[in-house]
Amino acid sequence: MPLSQENRIQMAISAYRSKKIQSKSRAAAVFGVPKTTFISQLNGIQPRSETRASGHKLTAVEEESLVKQLLNADKRGFSIRPEFLRGMAQILLHERTQDPTAVLGVNWASSFIKRRPELRTRYNRRITYQRAKQEDPKVLKQWFGTVHDAIKEHGIHEDDIWNFDETGFAMGLCTTSKVITAVERSERPRTVIQGNREWVTIIECVSSKGISIPPVVILKGKEHQAPWYQESNLPPNWKLTNSTNGWTTDEIGLKWLKQVFDPFSKPHSTGAKRLLILDGHSSHQTAEFDDFCKENAIICLCMPPHTSHLLQPLDVGVFGPLKRAYGKLVEGMMVAGNNHIDKEDFLYLYPPAREAVFLPRNICNGFAGAGLKPLDQDRVLEKITFQLRTPTPPLLVEGSISSAFETPQNPRQIDRKVQSLQRSLQKKRTLSSSPVSHIQHLEKAAQMAMNMNLLLQQEIKVLRAEGECKIKKKARKRASLGNDLFLSVQEGRGQIQQLDTQLNEQVDEPTAVPHQRASPRCSGCGTIGHTIQSCPSK
Repeated sequence: MPLSQENRIQMAISAYRSKKIQSKSRAAAVFGVPKTTFISQLNGIQPRSETRASGHKLTAVEEESLVKQLLNADKRGFSIRPEFLRGMAQILLHERTQDPTAVLGVNWASSFIKRRPELRTRYNRRITYQRAKQEDPKVLKQWFGTVHDAIKEHGIHEDDIWNFDETGFAMGLCTTSKVITAVERSERPRTVIQGNREWVTIIECVSSKGISIPPVVILKGKEHQAPWYQESNLPPNWKLTNSTNGWTTDEIGLKWLKQVFDPFSKPHSTGAKRLLILDGHSSHQTAEFDDFCKENAIICLCMPPHTSHLLQPLDVGVFGPLKRAYGKLVEGMMVAGNNHIDKEDFLYLYPPAREAVFLPRNICNGFAGAGLKPLDQDRVLEKITFQLRTPTPPLLVEGSISSAFETPQNPRQIDRKVQSLQRSLQKKRTLSSSPVSHIQHLEKAAQMAMNMNLLLQQEIKVLRAEGECKIKKKARKRASLGNDLFLSVQEGRGQIQQLDTQLNEQVDEPTAVPHQRASPRCSGCGTIGHTIQSCPSK
């Protein structure tokens, strides 16, 4: 493999300095490199690719401090927006230049992100605090240990793993999508939706083989209606049921287990036992549900709470595309002029949406993404991109290369760097560990520490201001201002002042009478004033 020009230049420099080649022109000719480039690098001039452009307003250390702060915030789940990044950079710039007129360009943040290979911009996604707390490697590893032990103990085949869950649909809602508009349109296009938000629940179940069994549709209503069953799109083996609110119940969950899961999953079983992955819903945890599972060799495993987005195959690979497919069909009906989606329309739209999504490859991808087939916990652990708590940095191994040649990142590394500097000053060492290099590393560490301190001070100011707002909020008066339909701010403040005036005009409470001790009572006859010596009963 031919050597690059940079490697040949370094070899030419080494040969010239070791006196193997006496002439600079001869060294450049022997190694086939440009003479001017060879002489420039021999004199210590860095190549253009390694030279920092002179137009940067921040120093290299300041930019590294920003990158470190951005990556730390991303790990904690609080990724910083580009406009906030520009504000952080302004703080560092003003502190160094002491010039309040020094400003960064409007597009500085986007340019900074583009030239830093460790950064990129992406759209964030919302996640609840409870789910974020459960994205803990300890919790997930315990779950996979439980699955592994259950498979080993009961001899469950990898094709006999099943997962079932309920998912809800608001019948009249459609999803947002990319559309085509006129070029002169300035505002975002709007899609008109009809207001029927009545809830429908679907119970779905899939296996690691890529098989799905007929679903159960739970509709809101007190009684079954004939039009539900007259829809031609419905397959004959689907089950329809009803509840007062369209949600599942303990009774429906037990009936599904007996009348749907057990008879439809048995023909697809490879081994003697089936593993059923489920969540912690109350309808799955009744005594009748558990007894039936024990009698029919069904091993149930309940996932940790708030982890279904990581560990449940239906959530990982099926339910998201299913709801998008249904939303597109709803939008198509609305475009065609149907402005009311009812139960019959839902039963007409859901089967084609399900048919397009419940494909063997999607189901198998869901089980693979949940780390169940093949059983691989790393497939799930690599999805955890942040932690709510800042992780403790690992301890450095004694004598590691980072302590000698990298910028110190903590007090322990700084102590080691100082000790190396002291030894270098006492003994003459090679250039790679000379006192100059140690001093440069210490200078860089000090600059980064001061930059990080500035950024943290700004963060503390924001947190303190928020704390003061909360204190003021708690100190506000809690009082009723009447039941007027409309009340302006000025009128409200006037009523509050009236309440304060009324409280101030109230009569002061009477001063409390000092407590006087009662006269002694005779212990013999109980008469007040007698003593035990003068008591007649004695």
